[in-house]
Amino acid sequence: MEEKTLATELLHEIKMSAKRWFIAFIIMVILEILTISGFLWYITLPVEEVVTEYTQNAEDIEDSMVRQLIGGE
Repeated sequence: MEEKTLATELLHEIKMSAKRWFIAFIIMVILEILTISGFLWYITLPVEEVVTEYTQNAEDIEDSMVRQLIGGE
């Protein structure tokens, strides 16, 4: 049975820790790319433009009396 020294155990732990951090970094890069591509897809969707038309009629403007109808009757 091979006896491990403290230095080899520490190096092994550092190697495993570096591997975990690298995997976490790769996952974050993939998530960021997916987020950006999702946003780009979202802004390319067609936009339904709602056109609101307002009409304004002025009636009975004699004697400085003004009645306005905005939109409808």
